Amino acid sequence: MDRSIGRKVIAALLPLLMTSAAAPAPEAAYRAARALYDRSEFKAAVAAADAALARFGHRDDDAVWRLRELRAIALVDSGKWQAVLDAASPPLPPRLRKSEAAVDRLRALAIASYQSNRFDDTDCFLYEAELLASSSHPKMLADVYLARANMRRAFLPPEREHAARDALAAARRMKDLTVQLKATGTLGFILATEERYDEAIDAGEETLRVATALGNESIIQKTEGNLGWYYNELGDPESAAAHLQRALALCVKLGADGNRVTDLLQLGETEVASGDLASAKRHFTDARDLAATTASPSLGSALMNLAQLAARSGDVATARQMNAQAIALNQKAKEKEAVFTSRILDARLDAMSGQLESARATLESVIAGAKSKALQWEAHGQLALVYAALGNERLAEEHFRNAVDKTEEARDDIQNDERRLAFPELAKALNDAYIDFLITKGRARDALHVSELNRARTLAEGLRGDAAGDASFEPERVVREANVVALSYWLAPKRSFLWVVKPAGVQAFALAPSPEIESAIASYQSALAGPRGTLAGSGAEGRRLYKLLIEPAAASLRGASRVAVIPDGRLSVFNIETAVVPDPKPHYWIEDVTVQRAPSLQLLAASRADVQRDRMLLIGDAPQADPAFPPLRHAHAEIARVREHFPRTTTLAGSQATPRAYLASAPESYAFLHFVAHGVAARQRPLDSAVILGRDRDGYKLYARDIIEHPLRARLVTISSCHGAGRRSFAGEGLVGLAWAFLRAGAHEVIAALWEVNDEATPDLMDAMYAALRSGRDPAESLRIAKLKMLRSNTIYRKPLYWAPFVLYSGR
Repeated sequence: MDRSIGRKVIAALLPLLMTSAAAPAPEAAYRAARALYDRSEFKAAVAAADAALARFGHRDDDAVWRLRELRAIALVDSGKWQAVLDAASPPLPPRLRKSEAAVDRLRALAIASYQSNRFDDTDCFLYEAELLASSSHPKMLADVYLARANMRRAFLPPEREHAARDALAAARRMKDLTVQLKATGTLGFILATEERYDEAIDAGEETLRVATALGNESIIQKTEGNLGWYYNELGDPESAAAHLQRALALCVKLGADGNRVTDLLQLGETEVASGDLASAKRHFTDARDLAATTASPSLGSALMNLAQLAARSGDVATARQMNAQAIALNQKAKEKEAVFTSRILDARLDAMSGQLESARATLESVIAGAKSKALQWEAHGQLALVYAALGNERLAEEHFRNAVDKTEEARDDIQNDERRLAFPELAKALNDAYIDFLITKGRARDALHVSELNRARTLAEGLRGDAAGDASFEPERVVREANVVALSYWLAPKRSFLWVVKPAGVQAFALAPSPEIESAIASYQSALAGPRGTLAGSGAEGRRLYKLLIEPAAASLRGASRVAVIPDGRLSVFNIETAVVPDPKPHYWIEDVTVQRAPSLQLLAASRADVQRDRMLLIGDAPQADPAFPPLRHAHAEIARVREHFPRTTTLAGSQATPRAYLASAPESYAFLHFVAHGVAARQRPLDSAVILGRDRDGYKLYARDIIEHPLRARLVTISSCHGAGRRSFAGEGLVGLAWAFLRAGAHEVIAALWEVNDEATPDLMDAMYAALRSGRDPAESLRIAKLKMLRSNTIYRKPLYWAPFVLYSGR
């Protein structure tokens, strides 16, 4: 027995060792076990009941009968449904058929029947439990309602939502906080089954906050697992994985094997999304084995996931076998969406085998029957590929557009902007296929348009209040007005693409698959951060990236002096200026061109706001507010040197450099903002990224989410701190962090760092940049001049480690 469980059982059974006349031993044992159950310590409650029944089970005592039924309902958390049925099946003696024990028994029988796919029995047991609780035991009514609310496969969503709200109302009447938490969490789960993930996350996070404060590990475990599922459905596997890892640890601790199966499946889904197929297969296999031993209704889903992995590896025979088993199990369990998912897999397998007409018929049946938007867009996307293989370009295009429309509907359901950031990841495979199809048909400009419709949506909506894509698509006009040649990248697993956009037209070039490009970036970035970060030490890796990313379009770039790069995927965290041009002598690409970044072509085209030309807000060199952020030794020098270039400067330094001071300084009235401070980039919640300033009554972090709420009209914001650009890149949106927040607030251009900056080198770089800016150069040219000065110096600062972190983002 687990030591912690053993201690709880000993504590629970202590009354048996000190039996008094006031509480006979079986009654004391029941009360102790019940107290464990009411605290959601189900494993300990079962152990306490077992110990007591071993001693008193031969007696025909009311407390002994109550112990038996308590043990049955406590076993529910273990996921051992036959054990629950065995425990609850023996009828109670007539004198107890209207007791609390009878409600426990009926609820246990209803839940175990549901999990065993005996839905008629389920409804009968719940109906009896509800009548008995209503008439005799109102404090138990909320738990009965909750049982119905949780039965996804037996009852329709409106009925379940009604039951959850009834449970919440009943729990509030009884002032039962634990059941209120369960009801709120269950309501979130029901909302998720209706694809209302925003509301589901709100309910889940509130449940988790209160359950954590109460220390209720059972509710915490379920809620963490549910939140993992919600975030998976929003295309955010990183946030999902964090919740699921915590949920699984608690599953093991609490012995909640039923929940462990579903959490393992969800964790495997996050690993598929991140490309870690070996880990996904391991977790799907563990889920399958555990589901088989516990008779879990999730066995079909486990087999379906394993079948999908087999199909990805080209093992059609294994995929068909597992998928057939999955369909049979999920049909029995009335898992309709899982059956439709398997049907889509059937169609893929048919298409892989050349059975295109069979695939077409299957997909059309899914489209006719499936309600889920995700299933709809997946089926339409697969049908588009089938029609493309059949040579029917018109119908292929029609279904690609139908699929895209469904993704738009799903995205529109998400009200929270931060949660929208990850959503494009769900549609990435669809858009990869659509763009590849258009390129194959020689429609490069149309393919670029599709890519643009998926770029910087959330950023553009915040700036303009509408969708990112304009009704008219004129990339040639955009680059002519911006006076640049645009390089727009799209990374995809089979082949990637680069569009070169010039006033004369659009050209498309096929590039290497995304894994090859991303591997090369990772290797080169690692070299740049260490002693090999020189032309001599890592030039070969830099040349490889030039060959992968730029050389295919070299002829089209001849004569270009200014380039706007629209990155994708891991390119968002790579400074393409460090690519090494091999001829006529190896050199960094920055020596040939001025590079700026843009989230999308549409944002590159927007006009600059009219602000006072030379007003500067300079903030930083704050006193240490947290031991994690030591003083910046050269912050004072940087502030002094920057201030020399701007006679009209407002300086918030030392104890004046606080978040409240920034927000109160009317930042919208400045043309330039410059921060000299530490920065932190939050991965899981990028809008928790922050500039570290001095402490005021609200704290010492100027959060990205607060920056967004205060509109700017600045020509340039410079974040002279580590990771100012952010750490996490989202499909279509790019890096999201402080730079993104300032662009979203309205800044025209932002300079921020991709990695850790050197406090000693930065004052020189900023001094040179602002000198060039004040001489009449624009920010992109000025930053390049400052970098070239360092690159061509005879000092250690010529290494990219010191000048390459800083990049310029154009946003409006």
